[in-house]
Amino acid sequence: MKRVLLSAYACSPIRGSEPGNGWSWAMNLAKKGYEVWCITNTEDRQETIEECERLNLINLHLVFVETPFNLDAKLLNTNSKKIYLHYLLWRRSATKVTERLHESENFDVAHHVTFGSLQQGSILWGLKNVKIIFGPIGGGQTALPKFKYYFGNSWKVEVIRNMISKLFLSFGKDVRRTLRESDYILAANTDTVNMIKSVGYYSPEKVHLTLDSAVPPIMEDNIYQEKKDKDVLNLLWVGRMLPRKGLNLILHALSKLPLDFDYRFTIVGGGEQFHLIDSWLEKYNLDKLKFHILGQIPFADVLESYKRADIFVFCSLRDSCGSQLIEAMSFGLPVIALDIHGSSIAVLDDCGIKVKASNPEETTESIAAAIFRMSTDYEYRKSCSKNAFDHAKNNTWDKKVEYITSKFY
Repeated sequence: MKRVLLSAYACSPIRGSEPGNGWSWAMNLAKKGYEVWCITNTEDRQETIEECERLNLINLHLVFVETPFNLDAKLLNTNSKKIYLHYLLWRRSATKVTERLHESENFDVAHHVTFGSLQQGSILWGLKNVKIIFGPIGGGQTALPKFKYYFGNSWKVEVIRNMISKLFLSFGKDVRRTLRESDYILAANTDTVNMIKSVGYYSPEKVHLTLDSAVPPIMEDNIYQEKKDKDVLNLLWVGRMLPRKGLNLILHALSKLPLDFDYRFTIVGGGEQFHLIDSWLEKYNLDKLKFHILGQIPFADVLESYKRADIFVFCSLRDSCGSQLIEAMSFGLPVIALDIHGSSIAVLDDCGIKVKASNPEETTESIAAAIFRMSTDYEYRKSCSKNAFDHAKNNTWDKKVEYITSKFY
């Protein structure tokens, strides 16, 4: 069986999003019999080792790379913006480790999975005599200026991000050489495919469209349960409260619903905008009694929130592909999302309602109309629910890793 060097900076069996993705790659590659060396950071080191031992993954070799001067203690925090500085410093140390490992182990495949950023490239491009796979990666998606109102003062951050992105793509050594040296480039959405095409430094046949998320292992055994038609519609939102996640856009849309429309909206997650929720409810004249604001809660409790919900509403204004979309569908939740970026391909047409991102007024009206239809047309909602569940069942990590290894390894 082939020997694989996996670059998974973010890798943890006890977290979602990119750390969860990194662990899913490592675990499933090992389960398929590959001899895997996983290069990662030291966050959740003990929990990762214990899970590896519990699963008896003797062919998964975890290589924890530390940053110099004990900077892990100061900078290694997934929920902080300091994480990007840590990633930069970690890459320098990890590059040397990968070179030494390749000299001793002579890998067949070197695969970069996290962080999944086009603009930052990969530390693997310099390795010789090995098949290099980059991705799935995002980074091509940009927020639409017409929705800058919902970003508030953070819109300037989006502008700066776009400028930095262009600089990286134009002058970044790692991204240029990664695109040139990779045998395959897996892009998570069409925006990233188009950005890669605009950069050059690659052969078109290298690029393949591949979602970067799948149903987490803990949800793979979910059983479909038909939701009953109730007088009160239970809506759910899960995520980090960042400006680009568009929670206030959804609240604005709720204000467009009839006053006698009965719903309950559960909000799960913390982040820099958590403290703004009350002011948004007042701004849009929403009844606070209809909201259940949980904040940051243990993942086990997040699962319970999915089970209790009827509809998942996730209208992110810039996202590679929110992992919450796949998670929600694995519980049979119809999805209401914007028809942009990763949501466009992650949510099939018969799994919910994808709203065109036209302008704030039309878009909020369309989100409200989508919620209203889901409430009043039970047969349609039930159909979307079953389709969403079936779609999620076909998008497990086992199937994703099997597809990518059989096609690209």
